[in-house]
Amino acid sequence: MFAPYRRLLTHPGVPHLLVSGLVVKLGTPVLSLALLLAAVDRLGSYAAAGLVLTGHALALALCAPLGGRLADRYGPRPALTGYLAAHALAYALLLLAPPALMIGAAVLLGATTPPAGSVIRGAWPLLVPVASVSAAYAVDNAVNELMFIAGPLLVPVLTLAVPAYGVVAAAGAAVLLGTALLLASSAVRQAAPTPPGRLRLAGPLTHRRTFLLLTIAAFGTFTFGCLRIATVASAAAFGSAASAGVLMGMLSAGALLGTLGYGARAWPIIGGRLLVLLSLAEAAILLGGGWAPGFVTLAVLMTLVGLVTGPRDAVVPALLSDDAPARYRTEVFAWLNTFMWAGYGLGTAVAGRLIGSHDTGTTAFATAAAAAVAGAILAAVANRIASPLPTLATVSTEGPSRESDHLADN
Repeated sequence: MFAPYRRLLTHPGVPHLLVSGLVVKLGTPVLSLALLLAAVDRLGSYAAAGLVLTGHALALALCAPLGGRLADRYGPRPALTGYLAAHALAYALLLLAPPALMIGAAVLLGATTPPAGSVIRGAWPLLVPVASVSAAYAVDNAVNELMFIAGPLLVPVLTLAVPAYGVVAAAGAAVLLGTALLLASSAVRQAAPTPPGRLRLAGPLTHRRTFLLLTIAAFGTFTFGCLRIATVASAAAFGSAASAGVLMGMLSAGALLGTLGYGARAWPIIGGRLLVLLSLAEAAILLGGGWAPGFVTLAVLMTLVGLVTGPRDAVVPALLSDDAPARYRTEVFAWLNTFMWAGYGLGTAVAGRLIGSHDTGTTAFATAAAAAVAGAILAAVANRIASPLPTLATVSTEGPSRESDHLADN
């Protein structure tokens, strides 16, 4: 089962890239919770603290594509160097700013977040043979899942030793250190800027298959946002709202196992078709979650949801790397972050409006299932749009990977 991962680690530069990504991605979930705690301490209000988090998240989501475009246009090394310096200054401002400026400092922090994750995802097809790309994206997604499990657990441990602002500083140090490690990697040192050409304001969004894949990713995080709310309502109905954390933990554990299982073998159903089946399976399980008779049954169903969403979240970036125009190699993954944040925000907002005071979460589960069906439909539509290249999963040769330099906007 682990042979594809062992082969992946033998390629030069892969361990360095994985370590860089792990350190960077640990900072994000730690910062999310630590910033909330620090804002409550500083501002004395959950409403004001919520504005701090909202400002940071919106700035990060809206400004991410710019970082990706700069990395494509001028090369990842100059872009990451500039963002590293700006982000360090933003952290200093956040830690030293008076309460009245905290929201603005959080916005600046989000806007200057280095496009490290996008650079890493854009580098995989250039760093490893085509046959190892699926395993690379599976590991990349598994690191995400693992860090979002470990990050929130790490925060209360750190707060035993340092105040919340110290944990914010530690999260910042992780992001800055990971970005510095990425700058030293061969994948970044050797990456050249894309040749000058016609750039559109909307970038890769003008490419139809790419836009559909990004929208599918947004529907995926929409379902996740719904589940955040649905699990609290269901857990409360079963007697303990706090046990919602266990349900989300089961979801993450299932996603981690599903992702690693996906990357460990070749599947008879590949690419877009696999995306359709995974989305339909997710919808069916979510419908069952709305009618679960007890906590244990719901925990099992949440684990099953993770087992299908983990592979789905690894398939999408692999398809994006295959289909997106080469001049948007990094920017497309920055847009992926933006679409995913937008989908998650909408999912939590919609589910929050739908669930009443005595709701068991059935409505939110049904809404999440509808979003999964919509993702399946879009995946089927994307499959019908001719792609100029075979998908990565259809290539079984162990030759070196190369950029798709003849992709054009549809």
